[in-house]
Amino acid sequence: MAAPVRRRGRPPGGKTAVLRDPRVMGRHHFAFLRAVVQGLDMKTAWLRYMAFGAASDDLRHIAHEHAALWRTLQAAAVQIDHSLPPEQRLGRLLGRPAGSAAAPGAVALPSLEEFARSQGLDPEHHSQAELQAEYQAFHGLDQAVDGDGMQRQAADTQQSRIRALTRLESLLARAPQPGDSTALWFANPTLPRLHAVGAASLGALRDHIDLHGHGWYKPVRGLGARRAQAVVAWLAPLAMAWGRPLRDGALQPPQRQQQLQAAVLQRVVLEPRFAIVPLQQLAVPATLAGGQAAPGVFATRMANSLGAADDLAAIRAWLAPYAESAATHRAYAKEVERFYLWCLHVRRKPLSSVDSADCLAYRRFLADLPAAWVQRAGLQRGDPSWRPFRGPLKPSSQRYALVVVQTLFDGLREANYLVANPMVSVRKKALLPEPAMGTSRSFTDAEWACLLDCLDQQEATRLARPARQASDADATGVAGAGTAENAAAAGLVPLGAEQRRLRLVLELLCSTGLRLSELVTADTSAIETVRIAGESGADALAPVITVIGKGRKQRQVPLDPALLPLIDAHHADAAAVGALPSPAPLVCTLRPGVGRWVASSETGAAAVQLQPGALAAHRALGASGLYRVLKRFFEAAAADAHAVDGLSAERLRAASTHWLRHTFGRQAAAAGVPVEVLQQAFGHASLNTTTQYLSTERNRMVREMRLARERRKAGA
Repeated sequence: MAAPVRRRGRPPGGKTAVLRDPRVMGRHHFAFLRAVVQGLDMKTAWLRYMAFGAASDDLRHIAHEHAALWRTLQAAAVQIDHSLPPEQRLGRLLGRPAGSAAAPGAVALPSLEEFARSQGLDPEHHSQAELQAEYQAFHGLDQAVDGDGMQRQAADTQQSRIRALTRLESLLARAPQPGDSTALWFANPTLPRLHAVGAASLGALRDHIDLHGHGWYKPVRGLGARRAQAVVAWLAPLAMAWGRPLRDGALQPPQRQQQLQAAVLQRVVLEPRFAIVPLQQLAVPATLAGGQAAPGVFATRMANSLGAADDLAAIRAWLAPYAESAATHRAYAKEVERFYLWCLHVRRKPLSSVDSADCLAYRRFLADLPAAWVQRAGLQRGDPSWRPFRGPLKPSSQRYALVVVQTLFDGLREANYLVANPMVSVRKKALLPEPAMGTSRSFTDAEWACLLDCLDQQEATRLARPARQASDADATGVAGAGTAENAAAAGLVPLGAEQRRLRLVLELLCSTGLRLSELVTADTSAIETVRIAGESGADALAPVITVIGKGRKQRQVPLDPALLPLIDAHHADAAAVGALPSPAPLVCTLRPGVGRWVASSETGAAAVQLQPGALAAHRALGASGLYRVLKRFFEAAAADAHAVDGLSAERLRAASTHWLRHTFGRQAAAAGVPVEVLQQAFGHASLNTTTQYLSTERNRMVREMRLARERRKAGA
């Protein structure tokens, strides 16, 4: 006889709950619940104890998880209460979830009989009065009292709950172990991100963080810096308990570590030595110094205008005048330092004895750097592992290095320290690319229109989601957080703020031709209104911006009046998330100012201190940050470029901030702006540099030549 077909699911009348995974309780769960009982705001408690493994910090999600945790504890308390006398039963002490918004009577309560069954109270062993007392205590239905009595009752209830939580924690809390799956402690949406970097267990996560340091979360797509900080704060004491503490590089920001290392090195007196070290720590043997004891082959052996007695002194004296321009001095010093160390350690020659064959060998050296000369990680200059190079040099960088060395030799010869410049013939014969303006690397009119259209779409998409923004504001308890005035209190960036800043940056760079370095260092004090001679009415006044360009040269560039409202809107957005200094940076960060670690000037042990985040420099969007903002936008525009005829996604992906400067030059040249006016706006030292924009207007040239041919044919 065939066996009867079994129905799926529970047998009829079955009451056993089907559990997917039992809830694992850790000490952080109890800390969260205890904080809420003690009166801490639920979201604040969540961010403090639970944010590391959560999928959301929306208040509705937090309230749901809080209630679920409390139900789990109540169910566990029922099981434990079977072995406890009535006065010690934990279910009675827990009562309703702390922080619950439901008032007694606001929801339907179970009957006394249902309550007794749910709590395992046998009516045959308890009187009606005892059951009623348990029922009232559990649901907070004790008789109301006024004044001090009410306060005492509230305090007693709070203390009872805390005692119950502490007792349950000692019985139920499970300490996370290295072999635990991350699925036990992290929310499901976070798990694929951790698994993508091999962090399937807590031990593997600890190893990943320890290996990659403070920036461990960057390969974990979608995790974010704030969540990563919460993960480390939770994991660090656990790793200590496992006997595998995280290294300092994983616990502290790199900038703090660098400043602490700098503070230590400042207090360490290093004796000068002959090694691959910075020039400040270099001791050169007399046989290689090029001084009076062993003058170089090409040394004049006469008085020189630098007042130098040896090669190292000559180098320092030649670099000194460039100190007024920090960027130039830094670039020249780096290349000269590299060359001089190479002369001493590879060619074993004084600088004043270097000939053309040596310079040719240096050119080959730059093209194929030995690993012993390359420093991969960022180290302080005083670190024993410091090396002068950071990696292979591009051909353009190789050429620049040779140009600087040739400039050094020219300066030493003009100062009557050397009689010749051995680098001249070598650099001229070097098959390295000449510097080019790269004016072809500018946006065409079609590409520029595509970028603006992409920005319009981003703004429309962002502003089409006010409901999400409003719900976030409600979750934080701030009404109207979608407005700029309340965004700071809600911890939110105003709607569309990033897109408004992006539009300002695009329009500023494309309409003024400013360099990236000039834009990020400008502030509102640089903008002024000037009167134009010979004009009247509205045209008599025009806004200009004063910037500091290369060589510390100051120039004024006209501003499109339409940019002023964009600047005001951006500053309103930035002020909404954190107070701005006065004068304010022209382009600001859209987050409150954060402090920066600096080496402490206090005497005694090496230390660092955190500068306040209210300084102007801390609210200015830096060059690297602005570069990344634009690169992300160009990437987004490139993703849609395939849908537009005549546009190249590869070109848009290759675009950088300097393309906007070239676009300004191309558009101005096409509009017939006189070359001398364009030169002044660009801040070019040579008119030849500016004329490249005139010679690269291929579209205009082709059209004009085509018209000329048609005229000739018509005349024939």
